[in-house]
Amino acid sequence: MNKNLNRIVFLFFSVLVLVSCSSPKPVLSEDKTKTITIKETLHDTVFKIEKDSSSFRALLECQNGKVVLKNVTQAEPGRTLKSPRVRLENNKLSVDCELKKQELYAFWKSQQVKEVEIKTVRTTEFTNILTFWQKVQIWLGRVFLLVLVYYCFKVYSKFHRLI
Repeated sequence: MNKNLNRIVFLFFSVLVLVSCSSPKPVLSEDKTKTITIKETLHDTVFKIEKDSSSFRALLECQNGKVVLKNVTQAEPGRTLKSPRVRLENNKLSVDCELKKQELYAFWKSQQVKEVEIKTVRTTEFTNILTFWQKVQIWLGRVFLLVLVYYCFKVYSKFHRLI
């Protein structure tokens, strides 16, 4: 029974020493900053229509002192223009060919959404770090303390039996 008790006490102290020897972990603190930038842009443009033309050719003749339209040789409309309107009044030739201004204006808005997430992680820095020799001395002190406790317990158990 005594040997079993010694073994249990020795294992308990061994586990206690091993658990207590852990170094403190550096504390991590994390900051997150999220920035959303919305940029709205107004666009405009002009759609221009290409130039267009129509033509009209005819033969003119003079009858009784007045100019008369004799023969139309060519009357060609354009892409958007109709054939020209021709009038002959009082020896005056009038050719009307109309195209209204065709410019189309367009406006639109566009949005650009930009998300920026800034993540900063800070760790605590230890200023007093133990050297190798200091760590060896601490370990040797712990081992010596365990041996001392073991022998004290052994001596105590011998005297305790005698009484």
